[in-house]
Amino acid sequence: MDLFLDEFIANERLDGSFRGLVSRAYMPIAEKILSWKAEKGGPLVVAINGAQGTGKSTLSRFLSDFFRVSAGLNACVLSLDDIYKSKADRLALAERVHPLLATRGVPGTHDTDLGINLIKTFTCGEAGSVQIPRFRKEIDDRAEISEGYSVSLPVDIVLFEGWCVSARAESGASLSEAINEFEAESDEGGVWRNYVNGCLETAYRDLFALVDHTIMLRVPSFDCILKWRMEQEEKLCSQCELLTDGAKHHFMSEAELRYFIAHFERLTRWMLKDMPSFAELILDFNEDRSYKNLMIKDG
Repeated sequence: MDLFLDEFIANERLDGSFRGLVSRAYMPIAEKILSWKAEKGGPLVVAINGAQGTGKSTLSRFLSDFFRVSAGLNACVLSLDDIYKSKADRLALAERVHPLLATRGVPGTHDTDLGINLIKTFTCGEAGSVQIPRFRKEIDDRAEISEGYSVSLPVDIVLFEGWCVSARAESGASLSEAINEFEAESDEGGVWRNYVNGCLETAYRDLFALVDHTIMLRVPSFDCILKWRMEQEEKLCSQCELLTDGAKHHFMSEAELRYFIAHFERLTRWMLKDMPSFAELILDFNEDRSYKNLMIKDG
């Protein structure tokens, strides 16, 4: 375990405090998932939900590597980000429904049919491999097919991570009033927010119905997200400095991030209210992103 953890910390460029998070949260989460796998027997689909900057990707990669090394299980990570609709498709949707749908992120901007097909392929039990697309945030579009990655089949555990994975629709009445200045100015008639909520009631409900268990990485408040997301943007920028196509890249300023994050405020606040009622594991953080508590619901 020590060698595995040393290599993971080095590869992910993490600091020493990560070891404490592993012992207090990641390992209990891993053990719970293994118990779920033993109970089900067949392929298991676990949702990892969390707002921007909560560490969904790091947790997912850790679990995937740990299950492979410690239990000989084939665990794959499917990111909700990688099933975004292409920029062209989102622009067409923006013309047809509402201009705000050109911006990736909210329900309605993902290819849910692709997500359903991928999860069903992962869990069908057949041997082979499947190609997973990759979405590049710095160009706001799907990468070339050659930049995707392959997953060997069959898969034992699917770790489906994303900011709104397992989210449920709000009541229609709650959509009548704008939640922030952004909605008041850009979605005065409520067309956009009603469309997003309608997608949660239909296509996304079908996608999330494939999930067996939900883990929530819970932020202390919505206000923490800007700071955490800014740190993510700086990390992404540093990772892309050596790429040859740097002219294509765009990284958001704080003002741009404030505008971008306003798109997610309504659903983020709703998930903070609704998801604890059904998520089986809840990992809480302090405002400085340090570990606070892990709640495990048994029964």
